[in-house]
Amino acid sequence: MLKVVPLALFVGAAAFVSTSSLRDARADAAFKVPLVTVHASEFAFAAPKSITAGQTTFRLVNDGKMLHHLTIMKLEQGKTMKDLAAAMKDPNAPPPAWLVMVGGPNAAVPGSTIEATLDLAAGNYVLACFIPSPGDPTPHAMKGMMAPLTVNAPTGVTQAGETFAPTPAPDVHLVVKDYGFQLSKPITAGKHTIHVMNNGPQDHEAIMIKLAPGKHVADFNKWAMGDMKGPPPGMPVAGMAAMAKGRTGIFTDDFTPGTYALTCYVGAPDKKTHAEHGMSTEFVVK
Repeated sequence: MLKVVPLALFVGAAAFVSTSSLRDARADAAFKVPLVTVHASEFAFAAPKSITAGQTTFRLVNDGKMLHHLTIMKLEQGKTMKDLAAAMKDPNAPPPAWLVMVGGPNAAVPGSTIEATLDLAAGNYVLACFIPSPGDPTPHAMKGMMAPLTVNAPTGVTQAGETFAPTPAPDVHLVVKDYGFQLSKPITAGKHTIHVMNNGPQDHEAIMIKLAPGKHVADFNKWAMGDMKGPPPGMPVAGMAAMAKGRTGIFTDDFTPGTYALTCYVGAPDKKTHAEHGMSTEFVVK
Protein backbone atom coordinates (compact mmCIF):
# COMPACT_ATOMS: atom_id res chain seq x y z
CA MET A 1 0.00 0.00 0.00
CA LEU A 2 1.51 3.27 -1.09
CA LYS A 3 1.73 6.26 1.17
CA VAL A 4 0.23 9.24 -0.64
CA VAL A 5 1.45 12.74 0.11
CA PRO A 6 -1.55 14.91 1.08
CA LEU A 7 -2.39 17.78 -1.26
CA ALA A 8 -3.52 21.13 0.10
CA LEU A 9 -6.18 22.74 -2.06
CA PHE A 10 -6.73 26.47 -1.92
CA VAL A 11 -9.87 27.76 -3.66
CA GLY A 12 -10.23 31.45 -4.36
CA ALA A 13 -9.52 34.21 -6.82
CA ALA A 14 -5.84 34.42 -5.83
CA ALA A 15 -5.19 30.66 -5.73
CA PHE A 16 -6.61 28.44 -8.42
CA VAL A 17 -5.56 24.88 -9.25
CA SER A 18 -6.62 23.53 -12.62
CA THR A 19 -8.05 20.04 -12.96
CA SER A 20 -5.13 18.88 -15.10
CA SER A 21 -2.42 20.17 -12.76
CA LEU A 22 -4.20 18.65 -9.75
CA ARG A 23 -4.40 15.30 -11.50
CA ASP A 24 -0.68 15.42 -12.37
CA ALA A 25 0.29 16.32 -8.79
CA ARG A 26 -1.73 13.45 -7.38
CA ALA A 27 -0.24 11.02 -9.89
CA ASP A 28 3.27 12.18 -8.97
CA ALA A 29 2.56 11.72 -5.24
CA ALA A 30 1.05 8.27 -5.74
CA PHE A 31 4.24 6.95 -7.30
CA LYS A 32 6.56 7.85 -4.44
CA VAL A 33 7.32 6.02 -1.22
CA PRO A 34 9.04 7.17 1.99
CA LEU A 35 12.82 6.83 1.97
CA VAL A 36 14.55 5.80 5.22
CA THR A 37 18.34 6.14 5.35
CA VAL A 38 20.31 3.90 7.73
CA HIS A 39 24.05 4.33 8.29
CA ALA A 40 26.10 1.28 9.28
CA SER A 41 29.51 1.19 10.97
CA GLU A 42 31.43 -1.03 13.40
CA PHE A 43 29.24 -2.04 15.22
CA ALA A 44 26.14 0.15 15.18
CA PHE A 45 23.31 1.57 13.10
CA ALA A 46 22.36 5.22 12.90
CA ALA A 47 18.66 5.02 12.04
CA PRO A 48 15.32 6.64 12.82
CA LYS A 49 13.59 5.39 15.96
CA SER A 50 10.17 5.29 14.29
CA ILE A 51 8.63 5.37 10.82
CA THR A 52 5.14 5.08 9.32
CA ALA A 53 3.72 1.75 8.17
CA GLY A 54 3.42 0.97 4.48
CA GLN A 55 5.71 0.52 1.53
CA THR A 56 9.13 1.96 2.40
CA THR A 57 12.52 2.12 0.72
CA PHE A 58 15.43 1.48 3.10
CA ARG A 59 18.74 2.97 1.98
CA LEU A 60 21.75 1.36 3.71
CA VAL A 61 24.94 3.45 3.70
CA ASN A 62 28.01 1.50 4.81
CA ASP A 63 30.30 3.97 6.58
CA GLY A 64 32.38 1.16 8.07
CA LYS A 65 35.41 -0.84 7.00
CA MET A 66 33.65 -4.23 6.91
CA LEU A 67 30.70 -5.81 5.12
CA HIS A 68 27.32 -4.96 6.66
CA HIS A 69 23.71 -5.66 5.83
CA LEU A 70 20.37 -4.57 7.24
CA THR A 71 18.13 -7.41 8.36
CA ILE A 72 14.72 -6.18 9.51
CA MET A 73 12.80 -8.40 11.93
CA LYS A 74 9.28 -8.01 13.29
CA LEU A 75 8.67 -8.80 16.96
CA GLU A 76 5.22 -10.31 17.35
CA GLN A 77 3.16 -11.36 20.40
CA GLY A 78 4.14 -8.18 22.26
CA LYS A 79 7.82 -9.14 22.42
CA THR A 80 10.60 -6.55 22.83
CA MET A 81 14.31 -6.24 22.13
CA LYS A 82 14.92 -7.49 25.67
CA ASP A 83 13.14 -10.74 24.78
CA LEU A 84 15.18 -11.04 21.60
CA ALA A 85 18.45 -10.48 23.44
CA ALA A 86 17.52 -13.24 25.88
CA ALA A 87 16.62 -15.62 23.03
CA MET A 88 19.94 -14.93 21.27
CA LYS A 89 22.00 -16.02 24.29
CA ASP A 90 21.66 -19.63 23.18
CA PRO A 91 23.27 -19.84 19.71
CA ASN A 92 22.00 -23.41 19.25
CA ALA A 93 18.34 -22.60 19.88
CA PRO A 94 16.03 -22.26 16.85
CA PRO A 95 14.67 -18.77 16.08
CA PRO A 96 11.61 -18.03 18.24
CA ALA A 97 8.22 -18.25 16.53
CA TRP A 98 7.49 -14.60 17.39
CA LEU A 99 10.47 -13.34 15.37
CA VAL A 100 9.55 -12.77 11.70
CA MET A 101 12.18 -11.93 9.09
CA VAL A 102 10.93 -9.28 6.68
CA GLY A 103 14.00 -8.55 4.51
CA GLY A 104 16.26 -5.54 3.99
CA PRO A 105 19.28 -4.36 1.95
CA ASN A 106 21.84 -7.19 1.64
CA ALA A 107 24.92 -6.73 1.65
CA ALA A 108 26.92 -3.49 1.36
CA VAL A 109 30.69 -3.34 0.92
CA PRO A 110 32.55 -0.48 2.68
CA GLY A 111 31.71 2.88 1.17
CA SER A 112 28.72 1.63 -0.82
CA THR A 113 25.00 2.35 -0.68
CA ILE A 114 22.27 -0.19 -1.45
CA GLU A 115 18.49 -0.13 -1.18
CA ALA A 116 15.55 -2.45 -0.65
CA THR A 117 11.84 -1.67 -0.67
CA LEU A 118 9.53 -3.47 1.76
CA ASP A 119 5.92 -3.23 2.94
CA LEU A 120 5.85 -3.02 6.74
CA ALA A 121 2.82 -3.36 8.98
CA ALA A 122 2.59 -1.42 12.24
CA GLY A 123 4.46 -3.00 15.14
CA ASN A 124 7.81 -3.38 16.86
CA TYR A 125 10.85 -4.26 14.76
CA VAL A 126 14.58 -4.75 15.19
CA LEU A 127 17.37 -3.81 12.77
CA ALA A 128 20.33 -6.17 12.87
CA CYS A 129 23.49 -7.21 11.05
CA PHE A 130 24.38 -10.90 11.20
CA ILE A 131 27.50 -10.75 9.03
CA PRO A 132 30.68 -11.77 10.92
CA SER A 133 34.06 -10.04 10.80
CA PRO A 134 37.07 -11.50 8.96
CA GLY A 135 38.71 -14.08 11.23
CA ASP A 136 35.89 -13.87 13.80
CA PRO A 137 32.68 -15.91 13.34
CA THR A 138 30.72 -13.81 15.85
CA PRO A 139 27.81 -12.06 14.09
CA HIS A 140 27.89 -8.28 14.34
CA ALA A 141 24.51 -8.38 16.09
CA MET A 142 26.19 -10.12 19.02
CA LYS A 143 28.57 -7.16 19.22
CA GLY A 144 25.73 -4.71 19.64
CA MET A 145 24.82 -4.05 16.02
CA MET A 146 21.09 -4.02 16.66
CA ALA A 147 18.58 -1.18 16.93
CA PRO A 148 14.86 -0.98 17.72
CA LEU A 149 12.42 0.41 15.18
CA THR A 150 8.80 1.32 15.87
CA VAL A 151 6.47 1.24 12.85
CA ASN A 152 3.39 3.34 13.49
CA ALA A 153 0.00 3.10 11.83
CA PRO A 154 -0.40 5.70 9.07
CA THR A 155 -2.16 8.92 10.04
CA GLY A 156 -2.38 10.55 6.63
CA VAL A 157 -0.09 13.36 7.77
CA THR A 158 3.33 13.83 6.15
CA GLN A 159 6.05 14.39 8.73
CA ALA A 160 8.24 17.48 8.40
CA GLY A 161 11.51 16.67 6.67
CA GLU A 162 10.31 13.31 5.36
CA THR A 163 11.90 12.33 2.06
CA PHE A 164 10.49 10.20 -0.72
CA ALA A 165 11.78 8.05 -3.56
CA PRO A 166 10.10 6.84 -6.75
CA THR A 167 8.17 3.61 -6.37
CA PRO A 168 10.33 0.81 -7.80
CA ALA A 169 8.95 -0.76 -10.98
CA PRO A 170 10.27 -4.35 -11.15
CA ASP A 171 11.25 -5.84 -14.50
CA VAL A 172 12.63 -9.14 -13.12
CA HIS A 173 10.98 -11.56 -10.68
CA LEU A 174 13.12 -13.74 -8.39
CA VAL A 175 11.59 -16.69 -6.52
CA VAL A 176 13.57 -18.14 -3.60
CA LYS A 177 12.67 -21.53 -2.16
CA ASP A 178 14.05 -24.67 -0.52
CA TYR A 179 16.75 -24.78 -1.97
CA GLY A 180 17.16 -22.65 -5.05
CA PHE A 181 16.69 -19.43 -7.00
CA GLN A 182 14.52 -18.91 -10.06
CA LEU A 183 14.79 -15.76 -12.20
CA SER A 184 11.88 -14.91 -14.49
CA LYS A 185 14.28 -13.98 -17.29
CA PRO A 186 18.01 -13.57 -17.95
CA ILE A 187 19.57 -10.42 -16.50
CA THR A 188 21.27 -8.24 -19.09
CA ALA A 189 23.73 -5.36 -18.66
CA GLY A 190 22.12 -2.21 -17.26
CA LYS A 191 19.86 -1.27 -14.40
CA HIS A 192 17.30 -3.83 -13.26
CA THR A 193 14.73 -3.76 -10.48
CA ILE A 194 14.17 -7.21 -9.01
CA HIS A 195 11.06 -8.33 -7.13
CA VAL A 196 11.85 -11.12 -4.65
CA MET A 197 9.33 -13.59 -3.26
CA ASN A 198 10.03 -16.32 -0.71
CA ASN A 199 8.09 -19.45 -1.56
CA GLY A 200 9.71 -21.12 1.47
CA PRO A 201 8.82 -22.80 3.65
CA GLN A 202 12.05 -21.70 5.40
CA ASP A 203 13.44 -18.17 5.73
CA HIS A 204 15.69 -17.26 2.80
CA GLU A 205 17.97 -14.44 1.69
CA ALA A 206 19.39 -13.46 -1.69
CA ILE A 207 22.99 -12.26 -1.79
CA MET A 208 23.91 -10.95 -5.24
CA ILE A 209 27.65 -11.24 -5.94
CA LYS A 210 29.79 -10.18 -8.89
CA LEU A 211 32.48 -12.85 -9.12
CA ALA A 212 36.12 -12.09 -9.80
CA PRO A 213 37.42 -13.33 -13.18
CA GLY A 214 37.90 -17.09 -13.14
CA LYS A 215 36.09 -17.52 -9.80
CA HIS A 216 32.86 -19.38 -9.06
CA VAL A 217 30.15 -19.25 -6.41
CA ALA A 218 31.74 -22.28 -4.71
CA ASP A 219 34.88 -20.19 -4.21
CA PHE A 220 32.88 -17.36 -2.66
CA ASN A 221 30.95 -19.73 -0.38
CA LYS A 222 34.20 -21.30 0.80
CA TRP A 223 35.65 -17.85 1.53
CA ALA A 224 32.51 -16.57 3.27
CA MET A 225 32.11 -19.65 5.46
CA GLY A 226 35.84 -19.92 6.12
CA ASP A 227 36.16 -16.79 8.28
CA MET A 228 36.54 -14.55 5.19
CA LYS A 229 40.31 -14.84 5.19
CA GLY A 230 42.31 -13.55 2.24
CA PRO A 231 41.13 -11.65 -0.84
CA PRO A 232 37.41 -12.18 -1.58
CA PRO A 233 36.70 -14.12 -4.81
CA GLY A 234 33.80 -11.79 -5.53
CA MET A 235 32.04 -8.65 -4.40
CA PRO A 236 28.50 -8.43 -2.98
CA VAL A 237 26.62 -5.81 -4.99
CA ALA A 238 22.99 -5.98 -3.79
CA GLY A 239 20.33 -8.37 -2.59
CA MET A 240 17.59 -9.05 -0.07
CA ALA A 241 18.17 -9.94 3.57
CA ALA A 242 16.40 -12.91 5.14
CA MET A 243 12.63 -12.98 4.77
CA ALA A 244 9.95 -15.39 5.92
CA LYS A 245 7.73 -17.52 3.69
CA GLY A 246 5.30 -15.43 1.67
CA ARG A 247 7.25 -12.20 2.17
CA THR A 248 8.23 -10.06 -0.79
CA GLY A 249 10.62 -7.19 -1.39
CA ILE A 250 12.33 -5.23 -4.16
CA PHE A 251 15.94 -4.27 -4.82
CA THR A 252 17.71 -2.58 -7.72
CA ASP A 253 21.22 -2.90 -9.14
CA ASP A 254 23.13 -1.62 -12.15
CA PHE A 255 24.64 -4.73 -13.73
CA THR A 256 27.88 -4.55 -15.68
CA PRO A 257 29.04 -7.45 -17.89
CA GLY A 258 30.52 -10.38 -16.00
CA THR A 259 29.70 -13.50 -14.03
CA TYR A 260 27.36 -13.15 -11.06
CA ALA A 261 26.16 -15.46 -8.31
CA LEU A 262 23.20 -15.76 -5.96
CA THR A 263 23.60 -17.53 -2.64
CA CYS A 264 21.89 -17.93 0.74
CA TYR A 265 23.58 -18.37 4.12
CA VAL A 266 20.47 -18.74 6.27
CA GLY A 267 20.74 -21.73 8.56
CA ALA A 268 18.69 -24.87 7.98
CA PRO A 269 17.23 -27.03 10.80
CA ASP A 270 20.19 -29.42 10.46
CA LYS A 271 22.58 -26.52 11.29
CA LYS A 272 23.94 -26.39 7.74
CA THR A 273 23.58 -23.23 5.70
CA HIS A 274 21.24 -23.22 2.73
CA ALA A 275 24.29 -22.76 0.50
CA GLU A 276 25.54 -26.10 1.81
CA HIS A 277 22.21 -27.56 0.68
CA GLY A 278 22.94 -26.33 -2.85
CA MET A 279 21.18 -22.97 -2.69
CA SER A 280 23.64 -21.15 -4.95
CA THR A 281 23.64 -20.38 -8.64
CA GLU A 282 25.63 -18.46 -11.27
CA PHE A 283 24.62 -16.46 -14.31
CA VAL A 284 26.41 -14.38 -16.93
CA VAL A 285 25.49 -10.78 -17.71
CA LYS A 286 26.27 -9.69 -21.27
